[in-house]
Amino acid sequence: MTVVLVAPDGHDRARAVAAATEERLASHGIEATTIGVDALDASVHDGVFTSATLVVSMGGDGTFLRLAAVAHARGIPILGVNFGRLGYLLPLEPHELDTVLLEGLDHGFRIEDRCVLTVQIDDGPSIVAVNEVAVEKREPGHMLRFSTAIDGETFVSYAADGILISTATGSTAYNLSAGGPVLDPSMRAITVTPVAPHLAVDRSVVLPPERVVEVTVDDVRGAVLVVDGRSVGPLLAGSIISATADPQPLRLVVGPSSPVFGRLRSILSPTELSS
Repeated sequence: MTVVLVAPDGHDRARAVAAATEERLASHGIEATTIGVDALDASVHDGVFTSATLVVSMGGDGTFLRLAAVAHARGIPILGVNFGRLGYLLPLEPHELDTVLLEGLDHGFRIEDRCVLTVQIDDGPSIVAVNEVAVEKREPGHMLRFSTAIDGETFVSYAADGILISTATGSTAYNLSAGGPVLDPSMRAITVTPVAPHLAVDRSVVLPPERVVEVTVDDVRGAVLVVDGRSVGPLLAGSIISATADPQPLRLVVGPSSPVFGRLRSILSPTELSS
């Protein structure tokens, strides 16, 4: 058993908990190592994750999303510990880590499979999206013109700020802000939501996972591709972005009583955050 802990550089509390967790695991004969988020990409190439049997994200949703792509590519279960404000993606609070981690190592972890997207730009390499892929306008003050297709069949052409293709897990992220539906995170489904469309269909569409959604940039100004909140780069006019559910799920470790709907209630009822 080898555990990789990932904590943001400069986050003193997360780094302290990571160090204490390393010592506790070592006392049980389990090898563990801690790396920073900034070193994550280099650590992949250095082989840190080659023998990992569990990865632990110790930060906010941003840390989790970066680490989740690495864990998914290798089929490694990921355990998210919330050191952020709300952490909808993170089923555990810091005080719960010891119990869940040590009981899981002794008796096996409770795993939930989460649907992720495989995203491709033209004929380029694929990218994994845990929450969503967003095609957004490149220049402020202008709408973006683009067209969509589902399984190769023409769907709707838009003039809008952009469009989102989301997973059920990502339905409470940008999709929710854009007026899209909230899905149970365990669902294998794809949601397509336009962002501020002008004189076009403003409703979301929920699709089964085997569908392939294509977005073609029709705007001469081009667009920008954003995956899980991180800019991938500019898109030229004529670029085609395709997305579908990846056959391999993200393996998320959860506690014996993870309050999925309690967290969702906090998102839908912001007044509870201050109570």
